[in-house]
Amino acid sequence: MRNRMNVGISLVGRLALLGTVLLTMAAVHGAVLKSTETAVEAGKELPLEGTGFHAGLTVRLVLLGTLTEYTLREVTFDDTGVFKFDLAIPADVRPGQYQLLALSGEDTREAAMDLSVMAASQVAVADSHDQAAGHSEAMDTGARADEMTITRATTGAGWLVIGLLVGLAGGAGAMLLRGTPEVEA
Repeated sequence: MRNRMNVGISLVGRLALLGTVLLTMAAVHGAVLKSTETAVEAGKELPLEGTGFHAGLTVRLVLLGTLTEYTLREVTFDDTGVFKFDLAIPADVRPGQYQLLALSGEDTREAAMDLSVMAASQVAVADSHDQAAGHSEAMDTGARADEMTITRATTGAGWLVIGLLVGLAGGAGAMLLRGTPEVEA
């Protein structure tokens, strides 16, 4: 009896695995997003190509980060299931690692691509003391970027002292746990 139960459980497990594999194979149809660039600056355009999509399919191109999501545009495919254009990356996208997703219908992932977004370059248009730019002499700190240094809060000697204190505390704790030695009479 026990042997039949094991065979039945094993058979159910194998059927479930086979069903999962078949569903996964049916869902994957070879749609691919690719670009000649792996990183793009915020506010610039990314050359993008999509291939292997179903004819007539409409997808949303979404830039998905850890905490943010940017919907970039929608694309409807013709009979070839291919597109190629420059995708505008908004200037307000924070720098970091993202996935560019092609989502269809009920947020079904059709294709994905990893993408790094770099900070938008800040080009100085006017001198810092230019009245037309809205700056005045009173607003200027006088410091340049190479003059602004940030010191670490803890130096090497500070870490050494912290390490010694932790070691002493650990040693004292070990002595307390070990207890007092027994006195032999």
